[in-house]
Amino acid sequence: MNFKKLQTMQLELDNSILSAKPKMTAEERFNKTLVALSVETAEVANCAERFKFWKDNKGKIDEDKFDTWVKDGSNNEWYEYFDKDNNILKITKEQAHKLTLVEEASDCLHFILSLANQIGYEIENDIAEGINIKFEKTEWNFLELQFQISILYGKVKEFDDSYKDSLYIIIKEFLEYISMLGITTQELEQVYYEKNEENYRRLREGY
Repeated sequence: MNFKKLQTMQLELDNSILSAKPKMTAEERFNKTLVALSVETAEVANCAERFKFWKDNKGKIDEDKFDTWVKDGSNNEWYEYFDKDNNILKITKEQAHKLTLVEEASDCLHFILSLANQIGYEIENDIAEGINIKFEKTEWNFLELQFQISILYGKVKEFDDSYKDSLYIIIKEFLEYISMLGITTQELEQVYYEKNEENYRRLREGY
């Protein structure tokens, strides 16, 4: 992943947002961004639904984006939607879920990049290499990710100089988590670029 490019893009987006919103202190902004990351990781988990042992048909779909489904002669279900070039595409339910899931994960990446910029941490491009899946349980990865987010908050609050190490761990845990959900770094990066454009559109429209 080209993290240098991603961090630059995120910095520009954040500056555009900050210039259009009420002013806040650096501490307020950091804490809000950290909460946003925690919430967005929970949304990824809720979209994947791996933890819902009581549910058979797992995997949420963005009903606003993929709101049309049809059956062909073999009774297969397909979802139709417009891509960014306004072309109509036909995809399976599984593909619609995957696109929804990757977009949720890209929201997390936005806030990770923002946190890195705020504390002056330069993410190395090879950080995604050698991802080590400790357990075949996404629940463990999710809970560990949330735990590390709380640790980062505590270190910054207590002026612990090792807070950059905590962000490094968060990034690694996040990449491990999405890998277990079947998301590649290439998919994540591509959707980040698309969501970045959408965020600028939202800003122009007063989201």
